[in-house]
Amino acid sequence: MSAAVVTRNVEVPASAAMNDRTTNAALVEKYGDVAYEGQSNALSHPDRMAVVATMFGLSPPNVADCRVLELGCSAGANLLPMAAGLPESRFIGCDLSPHAIAAARRTAAELGLDNVSFVEGDLSALPESLGEFDYVIAHGVYSWVPAQVRDAMFALAGQRLSSNGVMFVSYNVYPGSHVRKAVWEALRLHVEHVGGAQARLDRARDLAAALAEPGPTQNKTDALLREEFKRVAQISDSALFHDDLAEPNEPVYFHEFAAHARRHGLAFVAEAQTEMTVARLSPRVQRLLAGLDRLEREQYLDFAYLRRFRQSLLCRSESATRFELAPERLSSMRVAAAATLLRAGAAGKSLVDAGRPDAPTGAEAEVLRALFEWLVAIAPEPVSMSEIKARIVSNDSQDTSARSLEAIVADAWLNGSLLLQLHPLALVLRAGEKPTVSAFCRWQAAHGARVTNLRHDTMQLRDETALRLLTLLDGNRTRAQIAAAMGDALPSSDASAREQWVDDYLRQFGKHALLLH
Repeated sequence: MSAAVVTRNVEVPASAAMNDRTTNAALVEKYGDVAYEGQSNALSHPDRMAVVATMFGLSPPNVADCRVLELGCSAGANLLPMAAGLPESRFIGCDLSPHAIAAARRTAAELGLDNVSFVEGDLSALPESLGEFDYVIAHGVYSWVPAQVRDAMFALAGQRLSSNGVMFVSYNVYPGSHVRKAVWEALRLHVEHVGGAQARLDRARDLAAALAEPGPTQNKTDALLREEFKRVAQISDSALFHDDLAEPNEPVYFHEFAAHARRHGLAFVAEAQTEMTVARLSPRVQRLLAGLDRLEREQYLDFAYLRRFRQSLLCRSESATRFELAPERLSSMRVAAAATLLRAGAAGKSLVDAGRPDAPTGAEAEVLRALFEWLVAIAPEPVSMSEIKARIVSNDSQDTSARSLEAIVADAWLNGSLLLQLHPLALVLRAGEKPTVSAFCRWQAAHGARVTNLRHDTMQLRDETALRLLTLLDGNRTRAQIAAAMGDALPSSDASAREQWVDDYLRQFGKHALLLH
């Protein structure tokens, strides 16, 4: 008998095992070769999960004092700002990489965060003593691990997710990933015999850049592939190495994902990203979808939109409801302008897009226009439904068939124009006498160009003055003291002019949800 090793309970020849890029050891090694550039994912925040679950009929655990587990947490770029913003909640991060876990622990220690801890190791071996979790996050895990690890992940959630708890899972899906997979296969073939992570990256990028160049095409599919090669040629080393060149990287059809979850006692709730709606499709497609059940409709939406990536929410099967949208639940939430609405306002575009097939008309359009203009003006501050009703003109002028204000707001949320919040955010638009940003934001500004705002969005700041200024906003300095501490970084020696510069920066920080009460 030839020499063999046992990998994940499957006996394989030693030579094959040595080249297997899907073992735990290989996965750890690749994250040591090229550091994973983690960042926050706003959709995976417990409050964003709780909002979606609440709007679709569940009663998720209170975000203010919940228990959160993140699988594949890397160095904590997603988990640490959550822990800093929810001090009464408890957070656990799990990852195979010893380098990533060590970095996460160092950052938590520097920030003095005692409500977060990190576990190095396989998710299937997570200690039972850690108990249940109200929210489980698996961002960038499902498609990028072997099948048996996917099984272990869902088995863990099926056993450890609390009653009415919610799980976030991101994954690549077909049919859109068929286009991506054609590119992945070309890149992997091109670097198959190349040693060294950087050499593989350079060779893959060269091929992508060459195949992205314009040239003769035989059909429209060629243009799709060229665009995908162009995207790959421009992305970071981290994204290229850990996604497009990654092994494993297994997309699935949504119906396969839902069936897999169901086998482990989990049910699909909704997408965390709610802005893909049936209303934007042609009438014929809408009629087709109307005859399908909820899960079939999700699969056919992927066909209609050539979807390539999903960020789905799951719950325990016994917690499942009919998952019907419940606009009346808005009464417990606050409403704010979403990034898409803010971008439209900044570009001078119509806030109520009359060019869309699903755009509202008549009195409903006027209600939305008034609401959107107000929310854009006060962004990022949120308002309650009672405040909206007090400010926005009532629907008295509409006929008796008109929809409620709650239904109108719920649709705007589904379309991606509005954000909803259950847990109040301690953000302000205008800085106080002693401006303050979060301790985590100050730490990030001192260590790099990426900062996480109070909405859990990652921002890339290339302005060294802005980054330096952020490190000073600890709530202990007045504007004059901040201006003085900036030294020669500000362009004027005049004290009033320097304070004006600080005020200008503070206004931008406020608009980007960086300022604390």
